Amino acid sequence: MLEEQLKQIIKRKRIDNYTIDPTDNYFDHITFSVNCLSDYIKIIESINSVKKYSNYFFFYRGISNCSWKLEPSLMRRMSIFDTLEHDLAVEFNSEMPHVFKNTNSNFEKIASMQHYGIPTRLLDFSLNPLVALYFACSGNFNKDGRVVFTKNKLNYFDNSCVECVSSLFLYENCVNISIDSWLEKYGISVSDFLHTEYTEYSECNPLFVKPPYIDYRMKNQRSVFLLFSNIIRDSLAENSCYSYNIKGVNKNGALVENFSEIYKEQIEHPFYAPLNSPRLILNKKTFNRIRDSYLSDDNSINNKKLDLSLKNRFSLQDALNPLEMMDIWGDFSSIIIPSNHKKRILLQLNEVGINEGFIYPESEHVARIISKQY
Repeated sequence: MLEEQLKQIIKRKRIDNYTIDPTDNYFDHITFSVNCLSDYIKIIESINSVKKYSNYFFFYRGISNCSWKLEPSLMRRMSIFDTLEHDLAVEFNSEMPHVFKNTNSNFEKIASMQHYGIPTRLLDFSLNPLVALYFACSGNFNKDGRVVFTKNKLNYFDNSCVECVSSLFLYENCVNISIDSWLEKYGISVSDFLHTEYTEYSECNPLFVKPPYIDYRMKNQRSVFLLFSNIIRDSLAENSCYSYNIKGVNKNGALVENFSEIYKEQIEHPFYAPLNSPRLILNKKTFNRIRDSYLSDDNSINNKKLDLSLKNRFSLQDALNPLEMMDIWGDFSSIIIPSNHKKRILLQLNEVGINEGFIYPESEHVARIISKQY
């Protein structure tokens, strides 16, 4: 986990004087605070001494209000049984068909929508820490800013899992779509997908994706997107715990599972209950308990039985799956920018060429920068 690596770096690089207490429970992870660009660069140089692995990178997100959560715009606007994502895509394609015409994948389509300001299941990050610092300082000058960072594998838009999750905007309604039929279209097995999404050491969770850079703005910002999938319910467990009598569910593959133990926290405190009907939702903890149900005497997983148990029991829900708190606490970290230092840091960033004209190289933004200089 990033947390353990940062603890070692703080001690080795002697940067403990920059650490502060976490600002709130959501961002309850290792937190730094800086007052100037040089201090920020010192922190970035220190954290980049983390051991390098092939295709693993640091990703940075700047937010001008440190209390904002790591949620994509679509998540903040969706309601239960919502068709918003599909409707937005249809309307966008109707008004700007040339944009979709020039794309080759579902991910490119939603990346284009994000680029033009349409709410999507994507959350902006950057490979450039100075770009994130600019966004953390530009605006909300009475609020502290935050740069959130993490280290993870960089995926590309031709990844089958990326394309599969991106395809969900094509569905007018995702409620109770079997993940078996959804995944089959992209040649992905249920077992492979769930292990990708819900195992603690998966290389694709969270799912960071580098888009094609369609213009200088994306190139200058070194854009990377965090791609959110939908919530997945366990109909077999619900049949057992709530007697919902959901038809077409695999009843023979999971006889060894103790559902009341696997989902005990959700049974006591329902996480997701549309129309007051509690759903039992997959997350890393519940999926690991399912896997543990198939431990053999030698402490290895009986994959044949596990794979059988995972078929024909899970379905999508019309809600995005948020980042798990255990990930935010253990695999993310923050650098706080006090509100009274934001404008000073913006001036310092301008001296090294990171300004509005660089972030937004379109002509109207460059003209605004020129006007401010005279």
